[in-house]
Amino acid sequence: MDAATARAQLRDFVVNSLAKPHLNDGDDIFEIGEAPSLYSLELVLFLEETLGIPLDDDDLTLANFATIEAMGILIEHKLQTS
Repeated sequence: MDAATARAQLRDFVVNSLAKPHLNDGDDIFEIGEAPSLYSLELVLFLEETLGIPLDDDDLTLANFATIEAMGILIEHKLQTS
């Protein structure tokens, strides 16, 4: 899977699961109260199981999962290094 496809699927997942069609890629979903803290586990599972993106313990930071943009950068990085 290429990074653009993975990013689009991620965006669809986040927007649909949070029911926020107007969410911008740079909106911090935890800071603006759109996602409970346990939502980060759903995001990790989505990246690993649905998109096939292998994550390391070092990847599991709030900064990597706070925005769609940050997750997209993480996806691109992981695809380049795997």
